[in-house]
Order: sequence, then structure tokens, then C-alpha cells
Amino acid sequence: MSLNINEWTPEYFVNNQTSCKSVLSNCNALKEIPLLNNAPLHCFKDKQLVRFRGMIQDMYNPEYYFQKYEVKNTQSGYCDVRFGMYMDSVLSSPNEEIIFNSEKNISSERQTYVVISTPGLNDWAKEENVSTNNLNRNVINYYNMNKRSLENNEVEEMDCSEPTRKKEKLLTDETNETYNNAKNNKENNGILSKEYILNFPIPIDDGKACIVKIYDETTHFKLNQVVDIIGFISLDPALSFINNSEEMDDVEMNTHNPPVSLVPRLHVVKITVLTKHEIENAPLIISRAQAIRGDLHLILSQLLFGDQLAADYLICHLLSSIYMRKDYLCLGTYPLNITNFSITKFKDFPKNLYDFLKLFIKKSHLLEVTLESLNDMTFIPKKDYECNRLTSGILQLSAHTHLVIDETGLTSGQVSQAGKQNYDAITNLVTFQKVPYDFKYYTMDYDTDIPVLILSEAKSFITCPTQVVLKEESENLYFQVIEATKQYLKDQNRLNDIRHYLEVLRHTEFEFNEDVTNVIQEDFVQIRQTNRNITGENLHSLIVLTRLMSLSYGQNKLTVECWKRTVAMELERINRLPQRNK
Repeated sequence: MSLNINEWTPEYFVNNQTSCKSVLSNCNALKEIPLLNNAPLHCFKDKQLVRFRGMIQDMYNPEYYFQKYEVKNTQSGYCDVRFGMYMDSVLSSPNEEIIFNSEKNISSERQTYVVISTPGLNDWAKEENVSTNNLNRNVINYYNMNKRSLENNEVEEMDCSEPTRKKEKLLTDETNETYNNAKNNKENNGILSKEYILNFPIPIDDGKACIVKIYDETTHFKLNQVVDIIGFISLDPALSFINNSEEMDDVEMNTHNPPVSLVPRLHVVKITVLTKHEIENAPLIISRAQAIRGDLHLILSQLLFGDQLAADYLICHLLSSIYMRKDYLCLGTYPLNITNFSITKFKDFPKNLYDFLKLFIKKSHLLEVTLESLNDMTFIPKKDYECNRLTSGILQLSAHTHLVIDETGLTSGQVSQAGKQNYDAITNLVTFQKVPYDFKYYTMDYDTDIPVLILSEAKSFITCPTQVVLKEESENLYFQVIEATKQYLKDQNRLNDIRHYLEVLRHTEFEFNEDVTNVIQEDFVQIRQTNRNITGENLHSLIVLTRLMSLSYGQNKLTVECWKRTVAMELERINRLPQRNK
């Protein structure tokens, strides 16, 4: 007899894999599986089928286990073969013992990853309407009685060779203090802080981390991929006691076996890499692209003090995505530096603009760069060999996470060696869309696709190829504009249209017409002859900008008209630059 999907157990799945996998191919059935992201752990029961969406933060060595094992009843002598898949502990009663030398035993290995809640995922983009009726409320009291909270878990002190650097200046004093004292707590009290164990690149409200175990040896995943996981959750409190074993003084074992009350184990039956969000009404959005663009352009131009040129560039930036890589050349990325606003009169301008942008884009992060934070923060991930884990850095983000850098608090002063390393890392990201990972004995560059928007009063200290100097038209009405824009975006249909517009057009295939390409080459030669500020390096940037401009109007083919409009835009932008920046 087939069971309801929420009645499945690991044993049932092993014995009915074909029919179970058929059920999991039905999208409607998946909606019945409770989402781990949306509820506290004490709402789930051990070995329950759950879903979890997150980013791969680290990869551990494969884990060996008994795929099949034989047990013997010591009273009756009866022997039985059982499965060890999709669970952390063997199934045996007190009067049974495992026959370790049995010929029926089958050893195997499973891949092990650390998956965390997706960094920078904005509230509106988090999955909703997930069934919560299947959460086991009956286990709450039992679990609360048995769970061992992190504060009461006397973990052996870890003397990791590489100190944990402060991750980032957080939004509240309380959480900031927690991060600053993470390593001190570990050293002084023998207790690992929650932040140290979760190892998030940036703060995540209600974020979760899971140790994910994958049984399909043919599948391999990469760091920072966003995945959707269906699997059996393991919440056995016994898994936490490994940290308290007197025989267990290995730092790596302590790090890799955190309390299940904080980091559950997840045994995967299905895993999917999420590259883009499919929009059901994509053709309709494309057909209405020009009208939606008009709404977005109106909003952004008003937020940028009435500057329509800057709004055009910001729309292109929001649509940018790498479409071709060759060595260190990556076409499609379009980092942007917006300058020439008065931080004295409008001290909250960067935050106000960011607050509106995160209403439109799924993943984003506002990074406030000051001299202190540049010197103290950890931008790049770093391998800790003593604990055998990848300690995250702020730049360990998944593709299409928009990084907005606020430089308005940056002052002159001495930059430390760590500060120089951070500067090099962010410059490398902006220029080449690569982030260096520090493996102590060597550095490895990882490809990224992270749009970077820099807000600064003057030209950014970070090398950025496109600077837009704001021409303020309506600065006296700025605060009224903020309130009016909030009211304008209370129309949920308008807001959804903008979100879908950015998502659909960012992933739309684009064609370069050969006839138009010939026109571009001829025009570019003439432009260089008449304008000494245009160099050969501008050609790639112009082509990318023209592509983004075409897409912004819902056009997937390059036209001469769009090319000429883009050239006029670029010439106006260059003419605005201070003479020393041209």
C-alpha cells in the first residue's frame, strides 16, 4: 500500500524508490512537503521528509557508512539484514548486535556538504504558501525536554590555528558584539558561539545551516550554488553527544559534528540546482517590457534626484548578467559607480536607494565600507586546516546577489595588510568577476556573477569602469519623492511586474545581428576620431551596454537604432565626468 508523501520513512523510501521518485517528479506533490526554511527546528520530528533551499557553503570529505548491515538477536539467534541509507544511526534494539564481519554487509560512501540559508535573499523572494500542516507539533515538548541548547553544550575547546576574524559590522549593536566576541567566547568558556558554527558570510535573520548527505555518486556540486533539497531530516540528540565524548579531542570532529539543535543533518533523496526562477507569464512580461520599464525608470530617476540618464544606467546594471567568459574577460557584467550626491544634505541616500532596490531584486546586500571595516572585516573565504572547514567571507555569495557598496563613510588613514587584501578582493570581483579563496598555501580564484553598485560622493577608490556623475534636478523635493515612491509601490501588481521584468529579461537569450555589427565597427572608428576620451577598451563596454539597453525594452535582437541611442548615452555620461576622470 502506498503511503502519503508525509508518511514516508527512510525504510519505506529504500523499498519503494521507483514509485517514490515518480511522486517527487510532480511539482504539486512537493508543495505538501514542509519547508525547513520557514519553521523552527522543534516543529520537525526525526526522520521526517522535509525541503530546504540554500547555498552550498562548504564541502566535507566523503563519509563512509553501511548501506546494508546484518544484525543478530542475541537471545533468539535470529539474523536480519537492514538498510543504513538516509539515516545516521543503525536500527537495532538492546538485545541485538551488528555482525561487523558479515559477508552480507555492504559499505558505501556518501558526499557531505554544508548548505546554509541563501545569503542576501530578500524577504519578498522567500518561498511562501508552503504547507505547515505537516509539521509535527506533538514532538515540540519532547524535543524541548531533550534538546541540548548551544549555551548549555559544554564543547571541548578548539584551538584553531587561524583566528576567526570579525565578519562584518552588523546592523545592531547586540549582534555586532556577538560577532566580535565569537572567538573570545570559544577561548574563554570552551563554548562555540552560534555565529561561529553557522559560519554565514553575511548576517541572515532566522538563517539555518544543514549538513547535507548525498547518496548519488554521479552528481557533483560547486561552492555557492543554490540548491533545492528534499530529504529526511536527522534530529537524533545522540548525534550531539559526540562533542562531549572524553575520547573526542579532535578539533575537526568537533567542528564537523555540531549540535543537531542548531545544525540538523539532511539525507537527500532529491536535489536540484536553482539557476533561475521560471516566470509563468514570461511572454506577457516581455510584450509589456516597454511599459514596465517606463514605471521602473520613473521610480529610479526620481530617487536619483530627477536624473534620467542615471536611471537608464541603473536599469542596465540591474539587468546585467555574464553571458560569456574567456580567461579573465567576462562579458555581460556591468558594475556601476554613482557619484556626486551630497551626503551632508542626504545622509541616508545610499540606504534609501538600497531599501527600494531590494524590493525589486531577489538577493542583495548593502556593504558599508569604512576604513575600520576595510581593515577588520573578512572579505574572502579562508581554509582553516586545523578545523578542516572553509571559514566564510563576505564575498562568498551566490550568483546574481547584488552587492551595493556604500563608500560615504570612508575616510583617509592607514590601510592594514588585511585591508589591502580586502581591497584587492573587491577590485578583483568588480574587474574580473572572480573572488580569491585563501587556502593558506595557495590562492584559488572562483568565478562569480555578482553585480556591484558603488555609491560614493566622488569617484570610488575601487576601480570601476563606469562612473555616472549625478545631475541633480529635484533635490529640494527628495524627501517628498521618498514618500511618494512608497505610495506608488503599494500597488502590488506594479511591484510584481517590475520584479518579473528584471528576472525574465536578465535571462533572455540575445542575438547579435551581423549587419548591425558592421555598423558598430564603422561608427566606433568615427567616434574615436572625434572624441579622444573614447578608447579601444570602451568597445566591449559599449556592446554590453547596448545589449542591456535592448533587453530593457524587451528586444532580444540588436538594432541600429538602439546602438545609436546607447552611443549618445555614453557620450553624455563621459562629458559629465570631471576632466581628471576622463
